[in-house]
Amino acid sequence: MEAIRWLALGISTSLATISVALMIVEKTITAEAWALLLLAPIPAGFAMTRHVNEPSSRTEVASDWADDADIVEDGGVGDPTEAGFDIPVL
Repeated sequence: MEAIRWLALGISTSLATISVALMIVEKTITAEAWALLLLAPIPAGFAMTRHVNEPSSRTEVASDWADDADIVEDGGVGDPTEAGFDIPVL
């Protein structure tokens, strides 16, 4: 698998190098040079992604939600100044 990653990074580097070389040789930025430069991140992205057969390093943390007994739902909105909001002046 490492060989595939290095190959993809090599392809990405060669695309970027060819794009810069085209810009230098033609002394202007052409659509072909931009196309090669825009294609360069695609193989690099494949090279940097994790593969399915690699062991996962993700750990899961289970936690219980605390019961919020102090929340009172009386249906009212309440005073915005008590909640810390400013009252707009029109």
